[in-house]
Amino acid sequence: MTSSTPHALRGLAACGLLSLSAAAQPPAPAGAGLGPGALAPLLEEVSPDALIATVRSLENFGTRHTLSETESDTRGIGAARRWLLREFQAIGGGLQPSLETFDVPPGVRLPQGATVVNVVAVLPGTMPAAAQRAYYVVGHYDSRNADVMDATGDAPGANDDASGTALVLELARLLASRPLESTVVFLCTAGEEQGLLGARAHALNLTGEKAWRLCMVLSNDIVGDPVPGPAVDGLSAWPGDLTTTPDLRAAAEGPDPRRVVRVFSEGIPRNPSAAELARLRTLAAESDSPSRQLARFIADVALTERLLVQPMPVFRPDRFLRGGDHTPFNEAGHAAVRFTTLHEDYSRQHADVVQRGGKPYGDTAEFVDAPYLADVARLNLAALVHLANAPTPPANVRILTAGLSPNTTLRWSPSPEPDVAGYEVVWRDTTQWQWAHSLDVGDRTEVTLPINKDNVYFGLRAYDRDGFRSPVTFAGAAER
Repeated sequence: MTSSTPHALRGLAACGLLSLSAAAQPPAPAGAGLGPGALAPLLEEVSPDALIATVRSLENFGTRHTLSETESDTRGIGAARRWLLREFQAIGGGLQPSLETFDVPPGVRLPQGATVVNVVAVLPGTMPAAAQRAYYVVGHYDSRNADVMDATGDAPGANDDASGTALVLELARLLASRPLESTVVFLCTAGEEQGLLGARAHALNLTGEKAWRLCMVLSNDIVGDPVPGPAVDGLSAWPGDLTTTPDLRAAAEGPDPRRVVRVFSEGIPRNPSAAELARLRTLAAESDSPSRQLARFIADVALTERLLVQPMPVFRPDRFLRGGDHTPFNEAGHAAVRFTTLHEDYSRQHADVVQRGGKPYGDTAEFVDAPYLADVARLNLAALVHLANAPTPPANVRILTAGLSPNTTLRWSPSPEPDVAGYEVVWRDTTQWQWAHSLDVGDRTEVTLPINKDNVYFGLRAYDRDGFRSPVTFAGAAER
């Protein structure tokens, strides 16, 4: 979390580069109950009972495999998507629900090809200058068991990913009558288990008239089962003298799994151009992609709102040998992150519902922790409110490098929203993961600071009259 530093303020004032009044904090929130730090009443409306009811309803379709039954009203992916559409329609408010259909050609997991249907509900933004910014919350509603090609056997998919789908539906229920300044998209994808098909088709379709001016994505996949069951691989006991190794024990146990959720984010795009790679290398910006700034932003919001479940940023695109729906959005050039529980129990993922040696296997609703899922939903809800009500991150932020100087001059293009009140410069040591310092520089587009640009990373964010801050834009470099 960033904070102003008194010694920096004194230094700026002494150098005549910035008045102390310009370094004041942004104005307090302007009411409506949705200002930063004042979301508690809204967050309390998240219902654990509603979330687990949705998980059980989806589980009751037996299987939601992408190639499963589509005509039945009680079993298969067709019944599940029609049920989800009806749920979005019943919410009403400003939601615009629909089915989104794509024909996918044959592939390894689709021998005959398939029709993939996403369920999507759009909540248009209320501010004309911000409505073409879209913030997504995503969960995939398809499921699978141990055999990825088994389209008929039971595949309850309670945690993977009825939990994420339930979260999407619950946030739609809470925000439908409370439209935000920017557009919010509630997306339930199909085909994730067959190769991220629904998310990829949607992301690739965001072109031309369907393109957003800015798109950021919160993907929730495996967010309801925080505590794994007993070990089944023979390693439940510590071997040899490792029991006396405190550092190893601490690393293995980690934080309380009921109080954190991992947030994965990519650093370097998958197929950068030679020019982009050269730029990243010159700036040492390997860990400052828009997705990384989104992850940092979520961490800031969690602290601001004093949330029970805090994000644990993981600076890699995803887990080993696994993938998720945030990836196609990354590949299409959008900022996207993945929420996932700290510990995953693989006996409950992609597993047949059976008993072995007295231990239950299978991804069933009995293992979903409704209060934990509600806390993860609150984190997503708080992030969405902050993102959609804040200004656009400032553009073309750069450090001026026309000549040698011990000072740092930053210049940028203003954010377009009419309620922008000013900007904050942020910086951190090159070895820190989070922005450590901030300085309010008021409503301007250039500032010179008595800080050596060689020693720290700089960024900039905009804030509005209600006190909402945008994600940070990492500072590049240019001669002017």
